[in-house]
Amino acid sequence: MIRAERDPALRARIRSIQPLPGVRAGSALLFTGGRLLVVQDDALAVAWVDPHTGAIEHVTLEGHGGALAKATKPDFESAFLGKDGAITLLGSGSTPARYRAARLESARGGGARFLDCTPLFEALAARLGTAPNLEGAVLLGETLHLFHRGAGGAPSAIAVVAAAAIGARAVELLAFTLCNLGTAAGVPLTFTDATGCGEALVYLAVAEDTPNAVDDGPIAGASVGILAHGRARFALLEDPDGAPTTRKVEGIAVDPATRTTFLVTDPDDPERPAELCQVELEGFPL
Repeated sequence: MIRAERDPALRARIRSIQPLPGVRAGSALLFTGGRLLVVQDDALAVAWVDPHTGAIEHVTLEGHGGALAKATKPDFESAFLGKDGAITLLGSGSTPARYRAARLESARGGGARFLDCTPLFEALAARLGTAPNLEGAVLLGETLHLFHRGAGGAPSAIAVVAAAAIGARAVELLAFTLCNLGTAAGVPLTFTDATGCGEALVYLAVAEDTPNAVDDGPIAGASVGILAHGRARFALLEDPDGAPTTRKVEGIAVDPATRTTFLVTDPDDPERPAELCQVELEGFPL
């Protein structure tokens, strides 16, 4: 098991916050082609955001693109860019209704091709001994690193599968590691997203006081951490005033040209828009 350590040499502080009108339940973030793809976990729709102008383009993947009930929502919580330039969104797998992936062949076009990922989630469930709750996916070479979010005191975990596992008829786990990510205000921190950074992984974690992977709960804090060479270090995420944040940050992405780091929030309230945050990181390998 990896046990994360709070590192005083690291600091993560939100420096700006931009509400995203018409975007709810931000659950994953991806930077590509000079824009940010914001994934919403409660709809078959995504939003493209220009980080310079704030312009938002809404794209429907299937149906009407509006909010869906919790029992039927796709719960897309991860997004990654393939070597072929296609974008894959991956469901959390916390219920069988959330076993799908969506493949976006073009950043400009609407619609998506949906893939059944039942073998992947069944392999994860067998190893975890419980329903998976995937919150992040990072493609590194020919392998895909999947970030399971623990709940109710159970640890988070990282599973490694072949890049071709999405939509495959049979899936084998290549590696599996349990992760204790520390606490915020006494509540366990658990994965909400991750991104690659050279040989390291930069991850997000949130301390949500909930007994399971489906029900929402109060947020006690959040962190940004580094995973490298079997070691994890983290800093608690601060609001612009320096106080520990209680925002539910669920997506992280980096502009490779400027090294600007972005986060997106899920306010767990359909009446409130998601927020795009720029965050200042100190001591991180970005």
